[in-house]
Parts: sequence; structure tokens; C-alpha cells
Amino acid sequence: MIVAMAEEEENENSTRPELPTGRIKRIMRLDNEVNRVSGEALLLVTRSTELFLQFLADKSARVAIEKKRKIVKLEHLTIAVKRHQPTSDFLLDSLPRAEEKIVPPSNRTSKPDNPPPPSNRRIDQFFKKQVTEPDSDADVVAEPETEPEPEAELEAEAPVPIDEC
Repeated sequence: MIVAMAEEEENENSTRPELPTGRIKRIMRLDNEVNRVSGEALLLVTRSTELFLQFLADKSARVAIEKKRKIVKLEHLTIAVKRHQPTSDFLLDSLPRAEEKIVPPSNRTSKPDNPPPPSNRRIDQFFKKQVTEPDSDADVVAEPETEPEPEAELEAEAPVPIDEC
């Protein structure tokens, strides 16, 4: 009984497509020659698309393994398509071209070629404690001037007792 239920469930999963059929139908109807799409045709096209994508994924994964990579990239897919002639005939023109490798920017901690003028200070320099050299008494670094805080003009007065009559 359990085996029969498992087989039944397996058959349902194999016939039900994983790709959204509504989207496949919309793509099929983009062709001006297609007016109506029957349910059986839609199921066949959807299943064929799934099998084709599985085929491409397997071939691309093999290329990635050959190149000793763990992640499948566009270049692996392109090589897999080139190796399979029927696929190469119609799909190779649709794939984006592999661009030159983009060189990542160098370390962020590297200093710029032209340092800013001495009057400009970075924000992290603003909060650092300014250190004076003990050897030279003449070179005393003054703290930046700040405006004095206004004092409270009126102090809180004590409540005045009300005379009782």
C-alpha cells in the first residue's frame, strides 16, 4: 500500500512541470503565428524546456569541474554550448559575450596620489587627540577654538510662600 502511494506520488511529480506554465504560454503567444495553445502542447513545451535547461546545466557543471571551479559561470555555459553543435547553432548568438576580466580596485587603505592640502582634515583626524612633540616647546598645537556655552541667565527661583490672611 505504501509503495503504491509512493509510485503514485512520483508519477504526479514527473508530469507536473516545475516552470510556470502561464509564463511559458505568454512566451509562446509572443509569436504572431500562434493564436491558441492547447493544454497538451503547453505541457510538452514546458517539459521540453525543463529537460533542455537540465541538459545545459549538466554540461556547464562538467565544464566547471574540468576547470576545477565550484561555481558555474557564464564562460562555462558558453563553452558547453560551443561543444554541442545543435545547441551552438541557435543559442550561441543569444548568449552575452564574455567581457574582459574586470580588475578589482586596489586596497582601500592605499593612499591617494595627491594628498589633500594641510588645511583639510579628515573626519577621523578631527576626533584624534593631538599629540605634541616633547623636544620642541615652540611648536605647540593649539586646540580648535570653540564658542563658550551660554550660561543660564535666570536661575530657578524658590517658590514664594503665600501669606495666609
